[in-house]
Amino acid sequence: MAKPLTFNPKETMTTKIEISRIAVEISRLGSATIRGAHLSHFGANGSSVGDMATNLAGAVVRGDMTLAVIKAATPLPTTSPLSGGSSDPALTALEATTNRAMDASLEAHQLAMTTRQGMNDLVTRISKVADMSMEVDTKLVKLERSLNQKLGEVKGEVDPIALQNQVAKAVADTFAPFKQAVTAEVMTDVADLAGVYITECKSVREVFGVDVRNAKGDIVGVDIWNHPNAPAIDPNFIWTESILKQLLLSQSTGEHLWFGGEKGTGKSETARQFAARTGRNYVRINFHKYTSAEDYLGAVGLVNGETVFQPKDFLMAYTCPSTIILLDEVTNADAGELAPLNGFLEPNSAVSYGGAVRRKANGVMVFAADNTLGNGDDSGRYAGTRTMNSALIDRFARVVRFDFLPMKQEVEAVVRHTGCTDEVARHVLKAIHVARSKVTTGDIVDAPSIRSVIGFIRALAMLSVEEAWKSAVVSRQPAESHATLASVYAACIDATYIRDNS
Repeated sequence: MAKPLTFNPKETMTTKIEISRIAVEISRLGSATIRGAHLSHFGANGSSVGDMATNLAGAVVRGDMTLAVIKAATPLPTTSPLSGGSSDPALTALEATTNRAMDASLEAHQLAMTTRQGMNDLVTRISKVADMSMEVDTKLVKLERSLNQKLGEVKGEVDPIALQNQVAKAVADTFAPFKQAVTAEVMTDVADLAGVYITECKSVREVFGVDVRNAKGDIVGVDIWNHPNAPAIDPNFIWTESILKQLLLSQSTGEHLWFGGEKGTGKSETARQFAARTGRNYVRINFHKYTSAEDYLGAVGLVNGETVFQPKDFLMAYTCPSTIILLDEVTNADAGELAPLNGFLEPNSAVSYGGAVRRKANGVMVFAADNTLGNGDDSGRYAGTRTMNSALIDRFARVVRFDFLPMKQEVEAVVRHTGCTDEVARHVLKAIHVARSKVTTGDIVDAPSIRSVIGFIRALAMLSVEEAWKSAVVSRQPAESHATLASVYAACIDATYIRDNS
């Protein structure tokens, strides 16, 4: 006797769908034929026509019988367990309705199985498309790498800096006969400027010894120029990351900076050493109470009996490639005399002045250095300074406050400049820090700078500790500060300690 079919969870989806399809077809043969075929093959009838149709369909899929055999089966008369085998019309109608419901259920099951198979097929196709997409992506990456390699080869052939250097050399060679022919120093300088250009771009660490990165964490580069009048590098100068970020940002944007802070905090030297490290020209213009626009821009004068405009320091530096221009103690000057600067400090400026249009040369950077932040001096310590016109202050993109270095870096700077031991430098700087704190109480007029510390330690080579303190620290201050500085010496300076550790 054959075993009725039950769905096995391990059966493949295809097998289940095939059984469902055949079961729907068998159900159309009528309940009597299904009962006859089921009884003939399995020796008993199932609980419902649907179950029997499914069992028969399983037998067909397994190859135990065929649809032809099922169709040829002797019909089994319809009876109902409710009537005990009677042929009550009402019960017969009820069973017929039940069989039709079962047929509908089987058809729905078939539709569901077919839909699931369709979904499986769709997933398979999507997977194949994804595989093809990955293959295409791989090919595109290889193609991109190949193109980048080709572009790299092309770039290698036409390197921008190399091309710029070649052009500059060609221009300089063209000017060479002119340089030999002229005798005037100014004309020779003009000829020299034809060969000023960026020679390379280096990392900030390589140039300044400080690792500086942008907001994204990327390494920042700095342009290196080849100006023949670049100042000498001071290997002992201490750079800070915060100040370098401001300078490098201005190199990138072309914006001007205002340096403000106490004397001796390194404002002027920062500008000079930035020019030195980057191979730039450096021009420092000092302002005072009587400075006029003609003093720094130029004026009309007689040259060989002819009236001509003679440019001065700012205008010559402004049109000289790679120049760092420092406007030093600018608040000492009258605001009206500084007004002509407004046009020159505009972005992409082109100012008609002295009978010609003046444009800022490539690589020119303008810094202002002052003991104030441009809004006047409330302390009364910097006599002669004035509140600047807001239009001028507005031309400077950022105001950078300079303070005394932290103790660790100040010790390092003193040791570098004097060659003394760390112990001596720290001992003296502790006394200087006490003196600086007296400025806020009004006992000392000016805070002693690092210059005073360096001068004091260098003086120890010839003078006693007390004499060195008086000449390098006390005498540099106004008379009203002398008594307080003497008390600081008595409380903080140990001459024996300094001598023993020198």
